Amino acid sequence: MELTFERDDLLYALQVLQGVASGRNTLPILSNVLIRAEENSIECMATDLEIGIRMKVEGTVTEDGAITVSAKKLGDIVKELPSDKPVNLATTANDRVEITCGDGVYKIIGMSDEEFPQLPSVEGNAVSIGGETLRDILQKTEFAASTEEVRYFLNGLYFNFLTDKTEVVATDGKRLALAHCEPLNSPGEANGFIVPLKAVREIDRTFAESGEVDISVFENQILFTDGNATLTTRLVDGDYPNYQKIIPESSEGKTVVSKEQILRATRRVAILSNPKNYSICLEIDTEQVQVSAKTPELGEAYETLPVESGTGTVRIGFDARLLEEALAHIETESLAIEFSGELNPVLIKPVGTDDYISLIMPMRLEPASV
Repeated sequence: MELTFERDDLLYALQVLQGVASGRNTLPILSNVLIRAEENSIECMATDLEIGIRMKVEGTVTEDGAITVSAKKLGDIVKELPSDKPVNLATTANDRVEITCGDGVYKIIGMSDEEFPQLPSVEGNAVSIGGETLRDILQKTEFAASTEEVRYFLNGLYFNFLTDKTEVVATDGKRLALAHCEPLNSPGEANGFIVPLKAVREIDRTFAESGEVDISVFENQILFTDGNATLTTRLVDGDYPNYQKIIPESSEGKTVVSKEQILRATRRVAILSNPKNYSICLEIDTEQVQVSAKTPELGEAYETLPVESGTGTVRIGFDARLLEEALAHIETESLAIEFSGELNPVLIKPVGTDDYISLIMPMRLEPASV
């Protein structure tokens, strides 16, 4: 096999594939990227047996062939090559790979492609979604997914295909994030499915610049493709909880504040929160919000910020880490905090759009000192 690439084209593909071709795999071949050239087409592939990515790469095919080589080593070499010179890659005897660029020659040991796992192909009805829309709903929700293995069905994002909209939701039991977009027809037989969290992160990287992405489902596999890159993954097997039950339909109070002001105040005050539970307190009334933390071993902090509008009062506790992440994922200048008592779920919403909801379960606070 002999191929010629522009350095940046090859590097981009290798950087995407390295997220899957991890060095922690028990099978050495899974740390490799498969490079295959046939009929003037070049594809690079990687898999960890759960997620597989196939990418087309622009290049010139002098001789067809296939080889697997360490994704990290090849990526490290290509990254350091000059971007203004072509990269030539050729296989030699005994599965050796020779990379030539300018005056530099690099020889690394590869492995035969015969042992590389076949990536599954998913056949079925496909649904198209705008690339920007897909990236937006994933980025707004993935932070709230659980990373604990006990409740494995929460280790992903749930796509729920409703008649009037498509919802994407993540929860770990302490918080929830829900984003929705225009209604899409379900690409499978079920009205919903759970995409594993690791795959979600790879989707965002793989389709970072895609204008449109097609989604197909077949049995327990889902496929995302934009024509140049294709990602397949197994779906999470399990029933997602009825998240709509815990989202309050109404609230007793509501305050509207500057997103940046409350986010920065939360970050500063949280420095003096108890490192055992990161508890901070929000005291909300119709005129202001006070953010505070008090830890006997560390000290205390208070910040007060004005509200843009408000109804109702409440003294409520939060895990500062959860509150900070929820606030950071609001993209509008102002946000609304809706509450109904000190222990009921709190909603945080962007002002001016209704396509996103973040929910946090409060923490029990010590009684206020007199």
